[in-house]
Amino acid sequence: MTKLRDHKGTLEDAMQTVREIQTFGDLMKDINANLSPYVGLIAAERVSVNRYYFDDRIKWDTHIVTIAGYGVYGFTDGPVEEAP
Repeated sequence: MTKLRDHKGTLEDAMQTVREIQTFGDLMKDINANLSPYVGLIAAERVSVNRYYFDDRIKWDTHIVTIAGYGVYGFTDGPVEEAP
């Protein structure tokens, strides 16, 4: 399982949004459930998950989730795997 949190103004606020995903497909479902009412469906090709830094405060190997043409969606506690 990979933990996902929203991009918020403070780490405390962001940690209140933590949820678990298993695959990149789950990440896409989360993104589209949250953003499609506002920006339409997001294609997987627009989404990137890249290593960001180790956050010693929460012990996460933080990866940043970005959407081309949108910006930062959130952060994970590690890489996001493709579905088998």
